[in-house]
Amino acid sequence: MSFNREYFTLFLFAFIICSCDENKHVKSYRLPKTNFNISKNEAPKDIRKNVNGISWNLPQTWVPSDGHSMRLASFDVPFSKGVGDLSIVSLGGESGGLTANVNRWRKQIDLDPITESEIKTTSIVGQSKNGSFRLFRLINDSKQDKAILAAVLPIEGTTLFIKLTASQQGISELENTFTQFCSSIGMPQK
Repeated sequence: MSFNREYFTLFLFAFIICSCDENKHVKSYRLPKTNFNISKNEAPKDIRKNVNGISWNLPQTWVPSDGHSMRLASFDVPFSKGVGDLSIVSLGGESGGLTANVNRWRKQIDLDPITESEIKTTSIVGQSKNGSFRLFRLINDSKQDKAILAAVLPIEGTTLFIKLTASQQGISELENTFTQFCSSIGMPQK
């Protein structure tokens, strides 16, 4: 038993010595996760999901996550230098209106409120399986670490609020995928 203890002690001593640099500081390493278990030759496939009668094509790299109880669905959305948070919330009617919701998102990244006409002229209109939606790209140049892509989609007496929060770089990388995702949202036709 003492023979194994001596080797363990020698190993531990060697490990401690090798873990320090010339100045006796502990070294640590950080490696980015970039491939998310997808081979470079494999193109992401869309996965069809259905929650409460609302369906969408979910990109393969998006991972369902725990979200707030108000969320219809939550996803971790990976990009080259991190992971964004996507939420889908379904609320009755207009849920406070377009202006109040967009200005609430703007406040989350320290932007001043804007008027309804400014909101309509700065948004992009997209088309989903059940009608048009408004897409918002909210960026505060002084906050590189947090930006928002959001869409507002009215569906059969409710409004879906789809919001992706990530860094500015993440928003730039994910904007096309986010738009495609929003375009895939729909309810079965009656």
